[in-house]
Amino acid sequence: MPSEKGFPASRSPRLLRLSQSSGWICAGLLCAGALWAQADQASEKLRQAREFVIAGKPEQAIPIYQELVGAVPNNPELLTDLCIAEFKAKRYRDAIGHAQAALRLRPDLLSANLFLGASYVGLDESAAAIPPLNKVLRTQPNDHNARLMLAQALSGAKRYEEATQQFGKLSELVPDNPKVWYGLGQTYDRLSQRTRGEREKYRELAQQAYDRLMRLPRSSEAYVHAAELRAESGEWAEAARQWREALKLAPDDGRIRTGLVWALYRSRDYEAALALIEGMRKGDADSAELNFLSGASWLNLEEPEKSIPYLEKAVGADSHSLPAQGALGQALLKTGRAKDAIPHLKAALPIDEDGSGHFQLFRAYKIAGQGEAAKQALSDYKGFTKRLRLANP
Repeated sequence: MPSEKGFPASRSPRLLRLSQSSGWICAGLLCAGALWAQADQASEKLRQAREFVIAGKPEQAIPIYQELVGAVPNNPELLTDLCIAEFKAKRYRDAIGHAQAALRLRPDLLSANLFLGASYVGLDESAAAIPPLNKVLRTQPNDHNARLMLAQALSGAKRYEEATQQFGKLSELVPDNPKVWYGLGQTYDRLSQRTRGEREKYRELAQQAYDRLMRLPRSSEAYVHAAELRAESGEWAEAARQWREALKLAPDDGRIRTGLVWALYRSRDYEAALALIEGMRKGDADSAELNFLSGASWLNLEEPEKSIPYLEKAVGADSHSLPAQGALGQALLKTGRAKDAIPHLKAALPIDEDGSGHFQLFRAYKIAGQGEAAKQALSDYKGFTKRLRLANP
């Protein structure tokens, strides 16, 4: 089984962010209607686009907005409307471009700043999300949505003390919001890992936040927290069950889907993991993580030929992913490409826990006819396993 060391234990969605939040982010929508009142055709197109967005069909609204922006390219409100439709369609990079274009024309446009920050959060580019969200809150300090995204962005940027301050304010303003208590618990967890002298204090605060979360009506965040607890104790089948419950409440949340894929993979239900990944490819076909999980699943199903294209994509997207390097080396070795396997097996040696990686590298050198290197690799393997035995008598 390929090593997953270096990937998160459950690949759980540590902060459930935008896919669950898109329902409430409608504040800046469709502010350009008055500009088109004198042109019947344009006004009708704008009305259509508005109805598509409100009906949850942003993909159909986008080409209409693009046509309108093409006709009036320097209108910041219309650019923001396009940005919002793209955000709701999870085209975060496109949304960022149009929000920035709107802000070049009107730097104080709050809706553009809001969705610029929201789009960065959607891409997990937390540090970039913080300045535009702060701009919104300086003008509208009671905007709970902007504050929640800022808290999540601060946590994503590992500014945990600041994140707890924002989550703390939200816990007073919107105490019935499960995202607030989940996020607060997560940030206190991070602080407990970072601050040794106050570890117990932060653990207790995290538990208090999770207790509040679990007393609220059942939410996707509550099921996610339950799944994470099961994953920490290695109960992968039960973790998968909890992820599935979370997915019922948030069917479009990519982080929940990814958490479920990891749980299925760790519980060795590779066919189910592959089926779920296939449904996720449209939105994230180049994901190093999903490609690793696809390739590693095929490898564990004894289909190394099928695994190689996915693992090559995973390594291409993230050459520092040692689990992907090791899995690709294994797959290449199993398909008779020992020479090609060598650099990947060497790269993955730091995560070898039982000596199997060292032994595979020895085999690769031997099959490739590199006698001296094979001799050294065999010596390294023997030394490694000897140290393991001494460390675990």
